Amino acid sequence: MADIKMVRIDYRLIHGQVVAKWLKVSPVRRIVLVDDVLGSDEFMSDIYKMAVPKGTAVDIVTVNKAKSVLDKTNDTVFLIFKDIDSCCRTIRKGVEISSLNVGAVPNEDGKKLITSGVAISAEELEKLEELNAEGVEITVQPIPEISAISLDAVKKKM
Repeated sequence: MADIKMVRIDYRLIHGQVVAKWLKVSPVRRIVLVDDVLGSDEFMSDIYKMAVPKGTAVDIVTVNKAKSVLDKTNDTVFLIFKDIDSCCRTIRKGVEISSLNVGAVPNEDGKKLITSGVAISAEELEKLEELNAEGVEITVQPIPEISAISLDAVKKKM
């Protein structure tokens, strides 16, 4: 079973900050990306895998396959979701997490900017509150150098 060291929402999935900063803060042997579109696109999955440092394994899976992949691995894992909805659906399929870092959610219509790079809709806040009520610690932190923002502070900004 996977030893999940970090769980992050980041619509960019694998990019410079993950590779250069977050992997140093939370070193792991495997990254698991959960996204229904990318998990069904072998060509694009291969491109994302090329962005990861040598020696770090990568699995790119759909929400429906995430639990089985995590159950089969014995590695330390950095679990990344493209959006809050995918994370919630994966948890509902039986993947257990203790904390969630909301790191990059694009600012679109109907969303409130919480901090640089993170905008949340009322619906997304509701989903985060549900996870928090189930015992998942929720923080917003775009980069490691910025202090994490608690879910209570996020609610006040909404």
